[in-house]
Amino acid sequence: MNTLLRCGFTYQFPMDRHPDHAERSPYFDSLTEFTGLRTFDEDSPEFDGYDSWLEDGYVQPPLLYCDAGTDLWRRMVASGELHSPDAAPLRPVPLIDVVRDIAVAAEKEQDRDLIGLWYSFGCETLLGGPAGCPYDIDELIAMTAVQDLRAVVRRTEALSLAESSPYASPVEFADDQDLESWWWQQ
Repeated sequence: MNTLLRCGFTYQFPMDRHPDHAERSPYFDSLTEFTGLRTFDEDSPEFDGYDSWLEDGYVQPPLLYCDAGTDLWRRMVASGELHSPDAAPLRPVPLIDVVRDIAVAAEKEQDRDLIGLWYSFGCETLLGGPAGCPYDIDELIAMTAVQDLRAVVRRTEALSLAESSPYASPVEFADDQDLESWWWQQ
């Protein structure tokens, strides 16, 4: 939770700052353990499962939490509880940036397996997705996140772990031999 709070993915407030606290204070005051605040009507034709359970926030008394981009987060922004930059619309983060950050943290923890696992997904997955990698080798070489990830793989000697991963894309099955070959060269 501390990491989520530090990164601005989750925000915490005293429970009485919830926009509905004044009209529902007995309910909030009765909460004594971790509780998701979204309620569901399983009999409703609109019920589509429990995937949205975080949208209205959650409490771990005495604190209220909301994740960025959820319904409660938007209400907290509208009520003035969150200000810029925390009130700014969310922007997508490229997967390669996330993987680079994971690899850097894993290196500090000396977790070569985690580094190898993520690198094993290859450039097609980490930079492209189902349609493949939209970049050429020169563009990849210029990307800071790619440079950093490859440097971590070199320093930790995690390439052999990546190559032996069940998720590794062998070069012979790559859509673009040159791009995948480059990915696996260190």
